[in-house]
Amino acid sequence: MTTDCRHPLCELIGGSCSLATGRSRGCTPSLTEKKIAPDLFDEVRELVAVIDPSAPDERGRAAAIRLAEIMRREARNDRHLLALARTDEPDLVPALEQLCLRRR
Repeated sequence: MTTDCRHPLCELIGGSCSLATGRSRGCTPSLTEKKIAPDLFDEVRELVAVIDPSAPDERGRAAAIRLAEIMRREARNDRHLLALARTDEPDLVPALEQLCLRRR
């Protein structure tokens, strides 16, 4: 299924964009820690290992839904998971980019 947002993760889940935070990018002060807990990166690593966009199944879809929930929650707390992974967990970056960057 193709979505308007063109995120491969959202195509696996179906429906509207699953990564949208529902919050504008105004000038809100950041009051939260910019670090992501190592155990959260461990969970994300487990989720991306299950998700295979080329062979979608229910287990992968459930993992995609959970990953989208984490991405939204962290974004609402001004922690962009993909950006922080680039510095803290670079081994996760290719899988996250494959799932969460828009197709061109």
